[in-house]
Amino acid sequence: MGLWNQTRLLTGSNKKSNKLKEYIKYKNENPNSVLTLDLLVANFNLNPLFRNQENINFIKDAMFASTNEPGGTSYRSRLTDKKFRFAGKTGSSQVKKFTTEQRKLEVKQKDLDYKDRDHALFIAFAPYDDPKYAISVIVEHGGSGSSAAAPIAKKVIKKVLERDDLRNSMTSQIGEET
Repeated sequence: MGLWNQTRLLTGSNKKSNKLKEYIKYKNENPNSVLTLDLLVANFNLNPLFRNQENINFIKDAMFASTNEPGGTSYRSRLTDKKFRFAGKTGSSQVKKFTTEQRKLEVKQKDLDYKDRDHALFIAFAPYDDPKYAISVIVEHGGSGSSAAAPIAKKVIKKVLERDDLRNSMTSQIGEET
């Protein structure tokens, strides 16, 4: 779904948006209610985000390789303890076009003026074996996702997973999700 269609969906410019509005209203009125996928589809006619689990597994495995196998773009930011293992993908958003001369000279992002560097991106989920958390890091003018964004995500993921047991015990004590 393109940005235009997403905007139409969220702003109510088509029929599907009424279902989304119904869902949001329901969640506001019943904040502690957890709806299963079946109930979501039946009550609000919402479609699952994917149709084939094999496609999702392919993406998850590729993200795992990118972070946890030698040669992966975020391999230097991996956490070796299995409890903290995550999967992610680096990226960048070009700020300014490289000139032909810069390409010939093999100019690196770190050698550019700050304002000309690409934005660094990294997305990840954790823990890999039982995903509970997702993160997206954007570092403006950071250069590359592997050198600027992934190390930040690594620290956040480690801290969140270190506190996961505490979060679960607090949830069970107060009887609601935090």
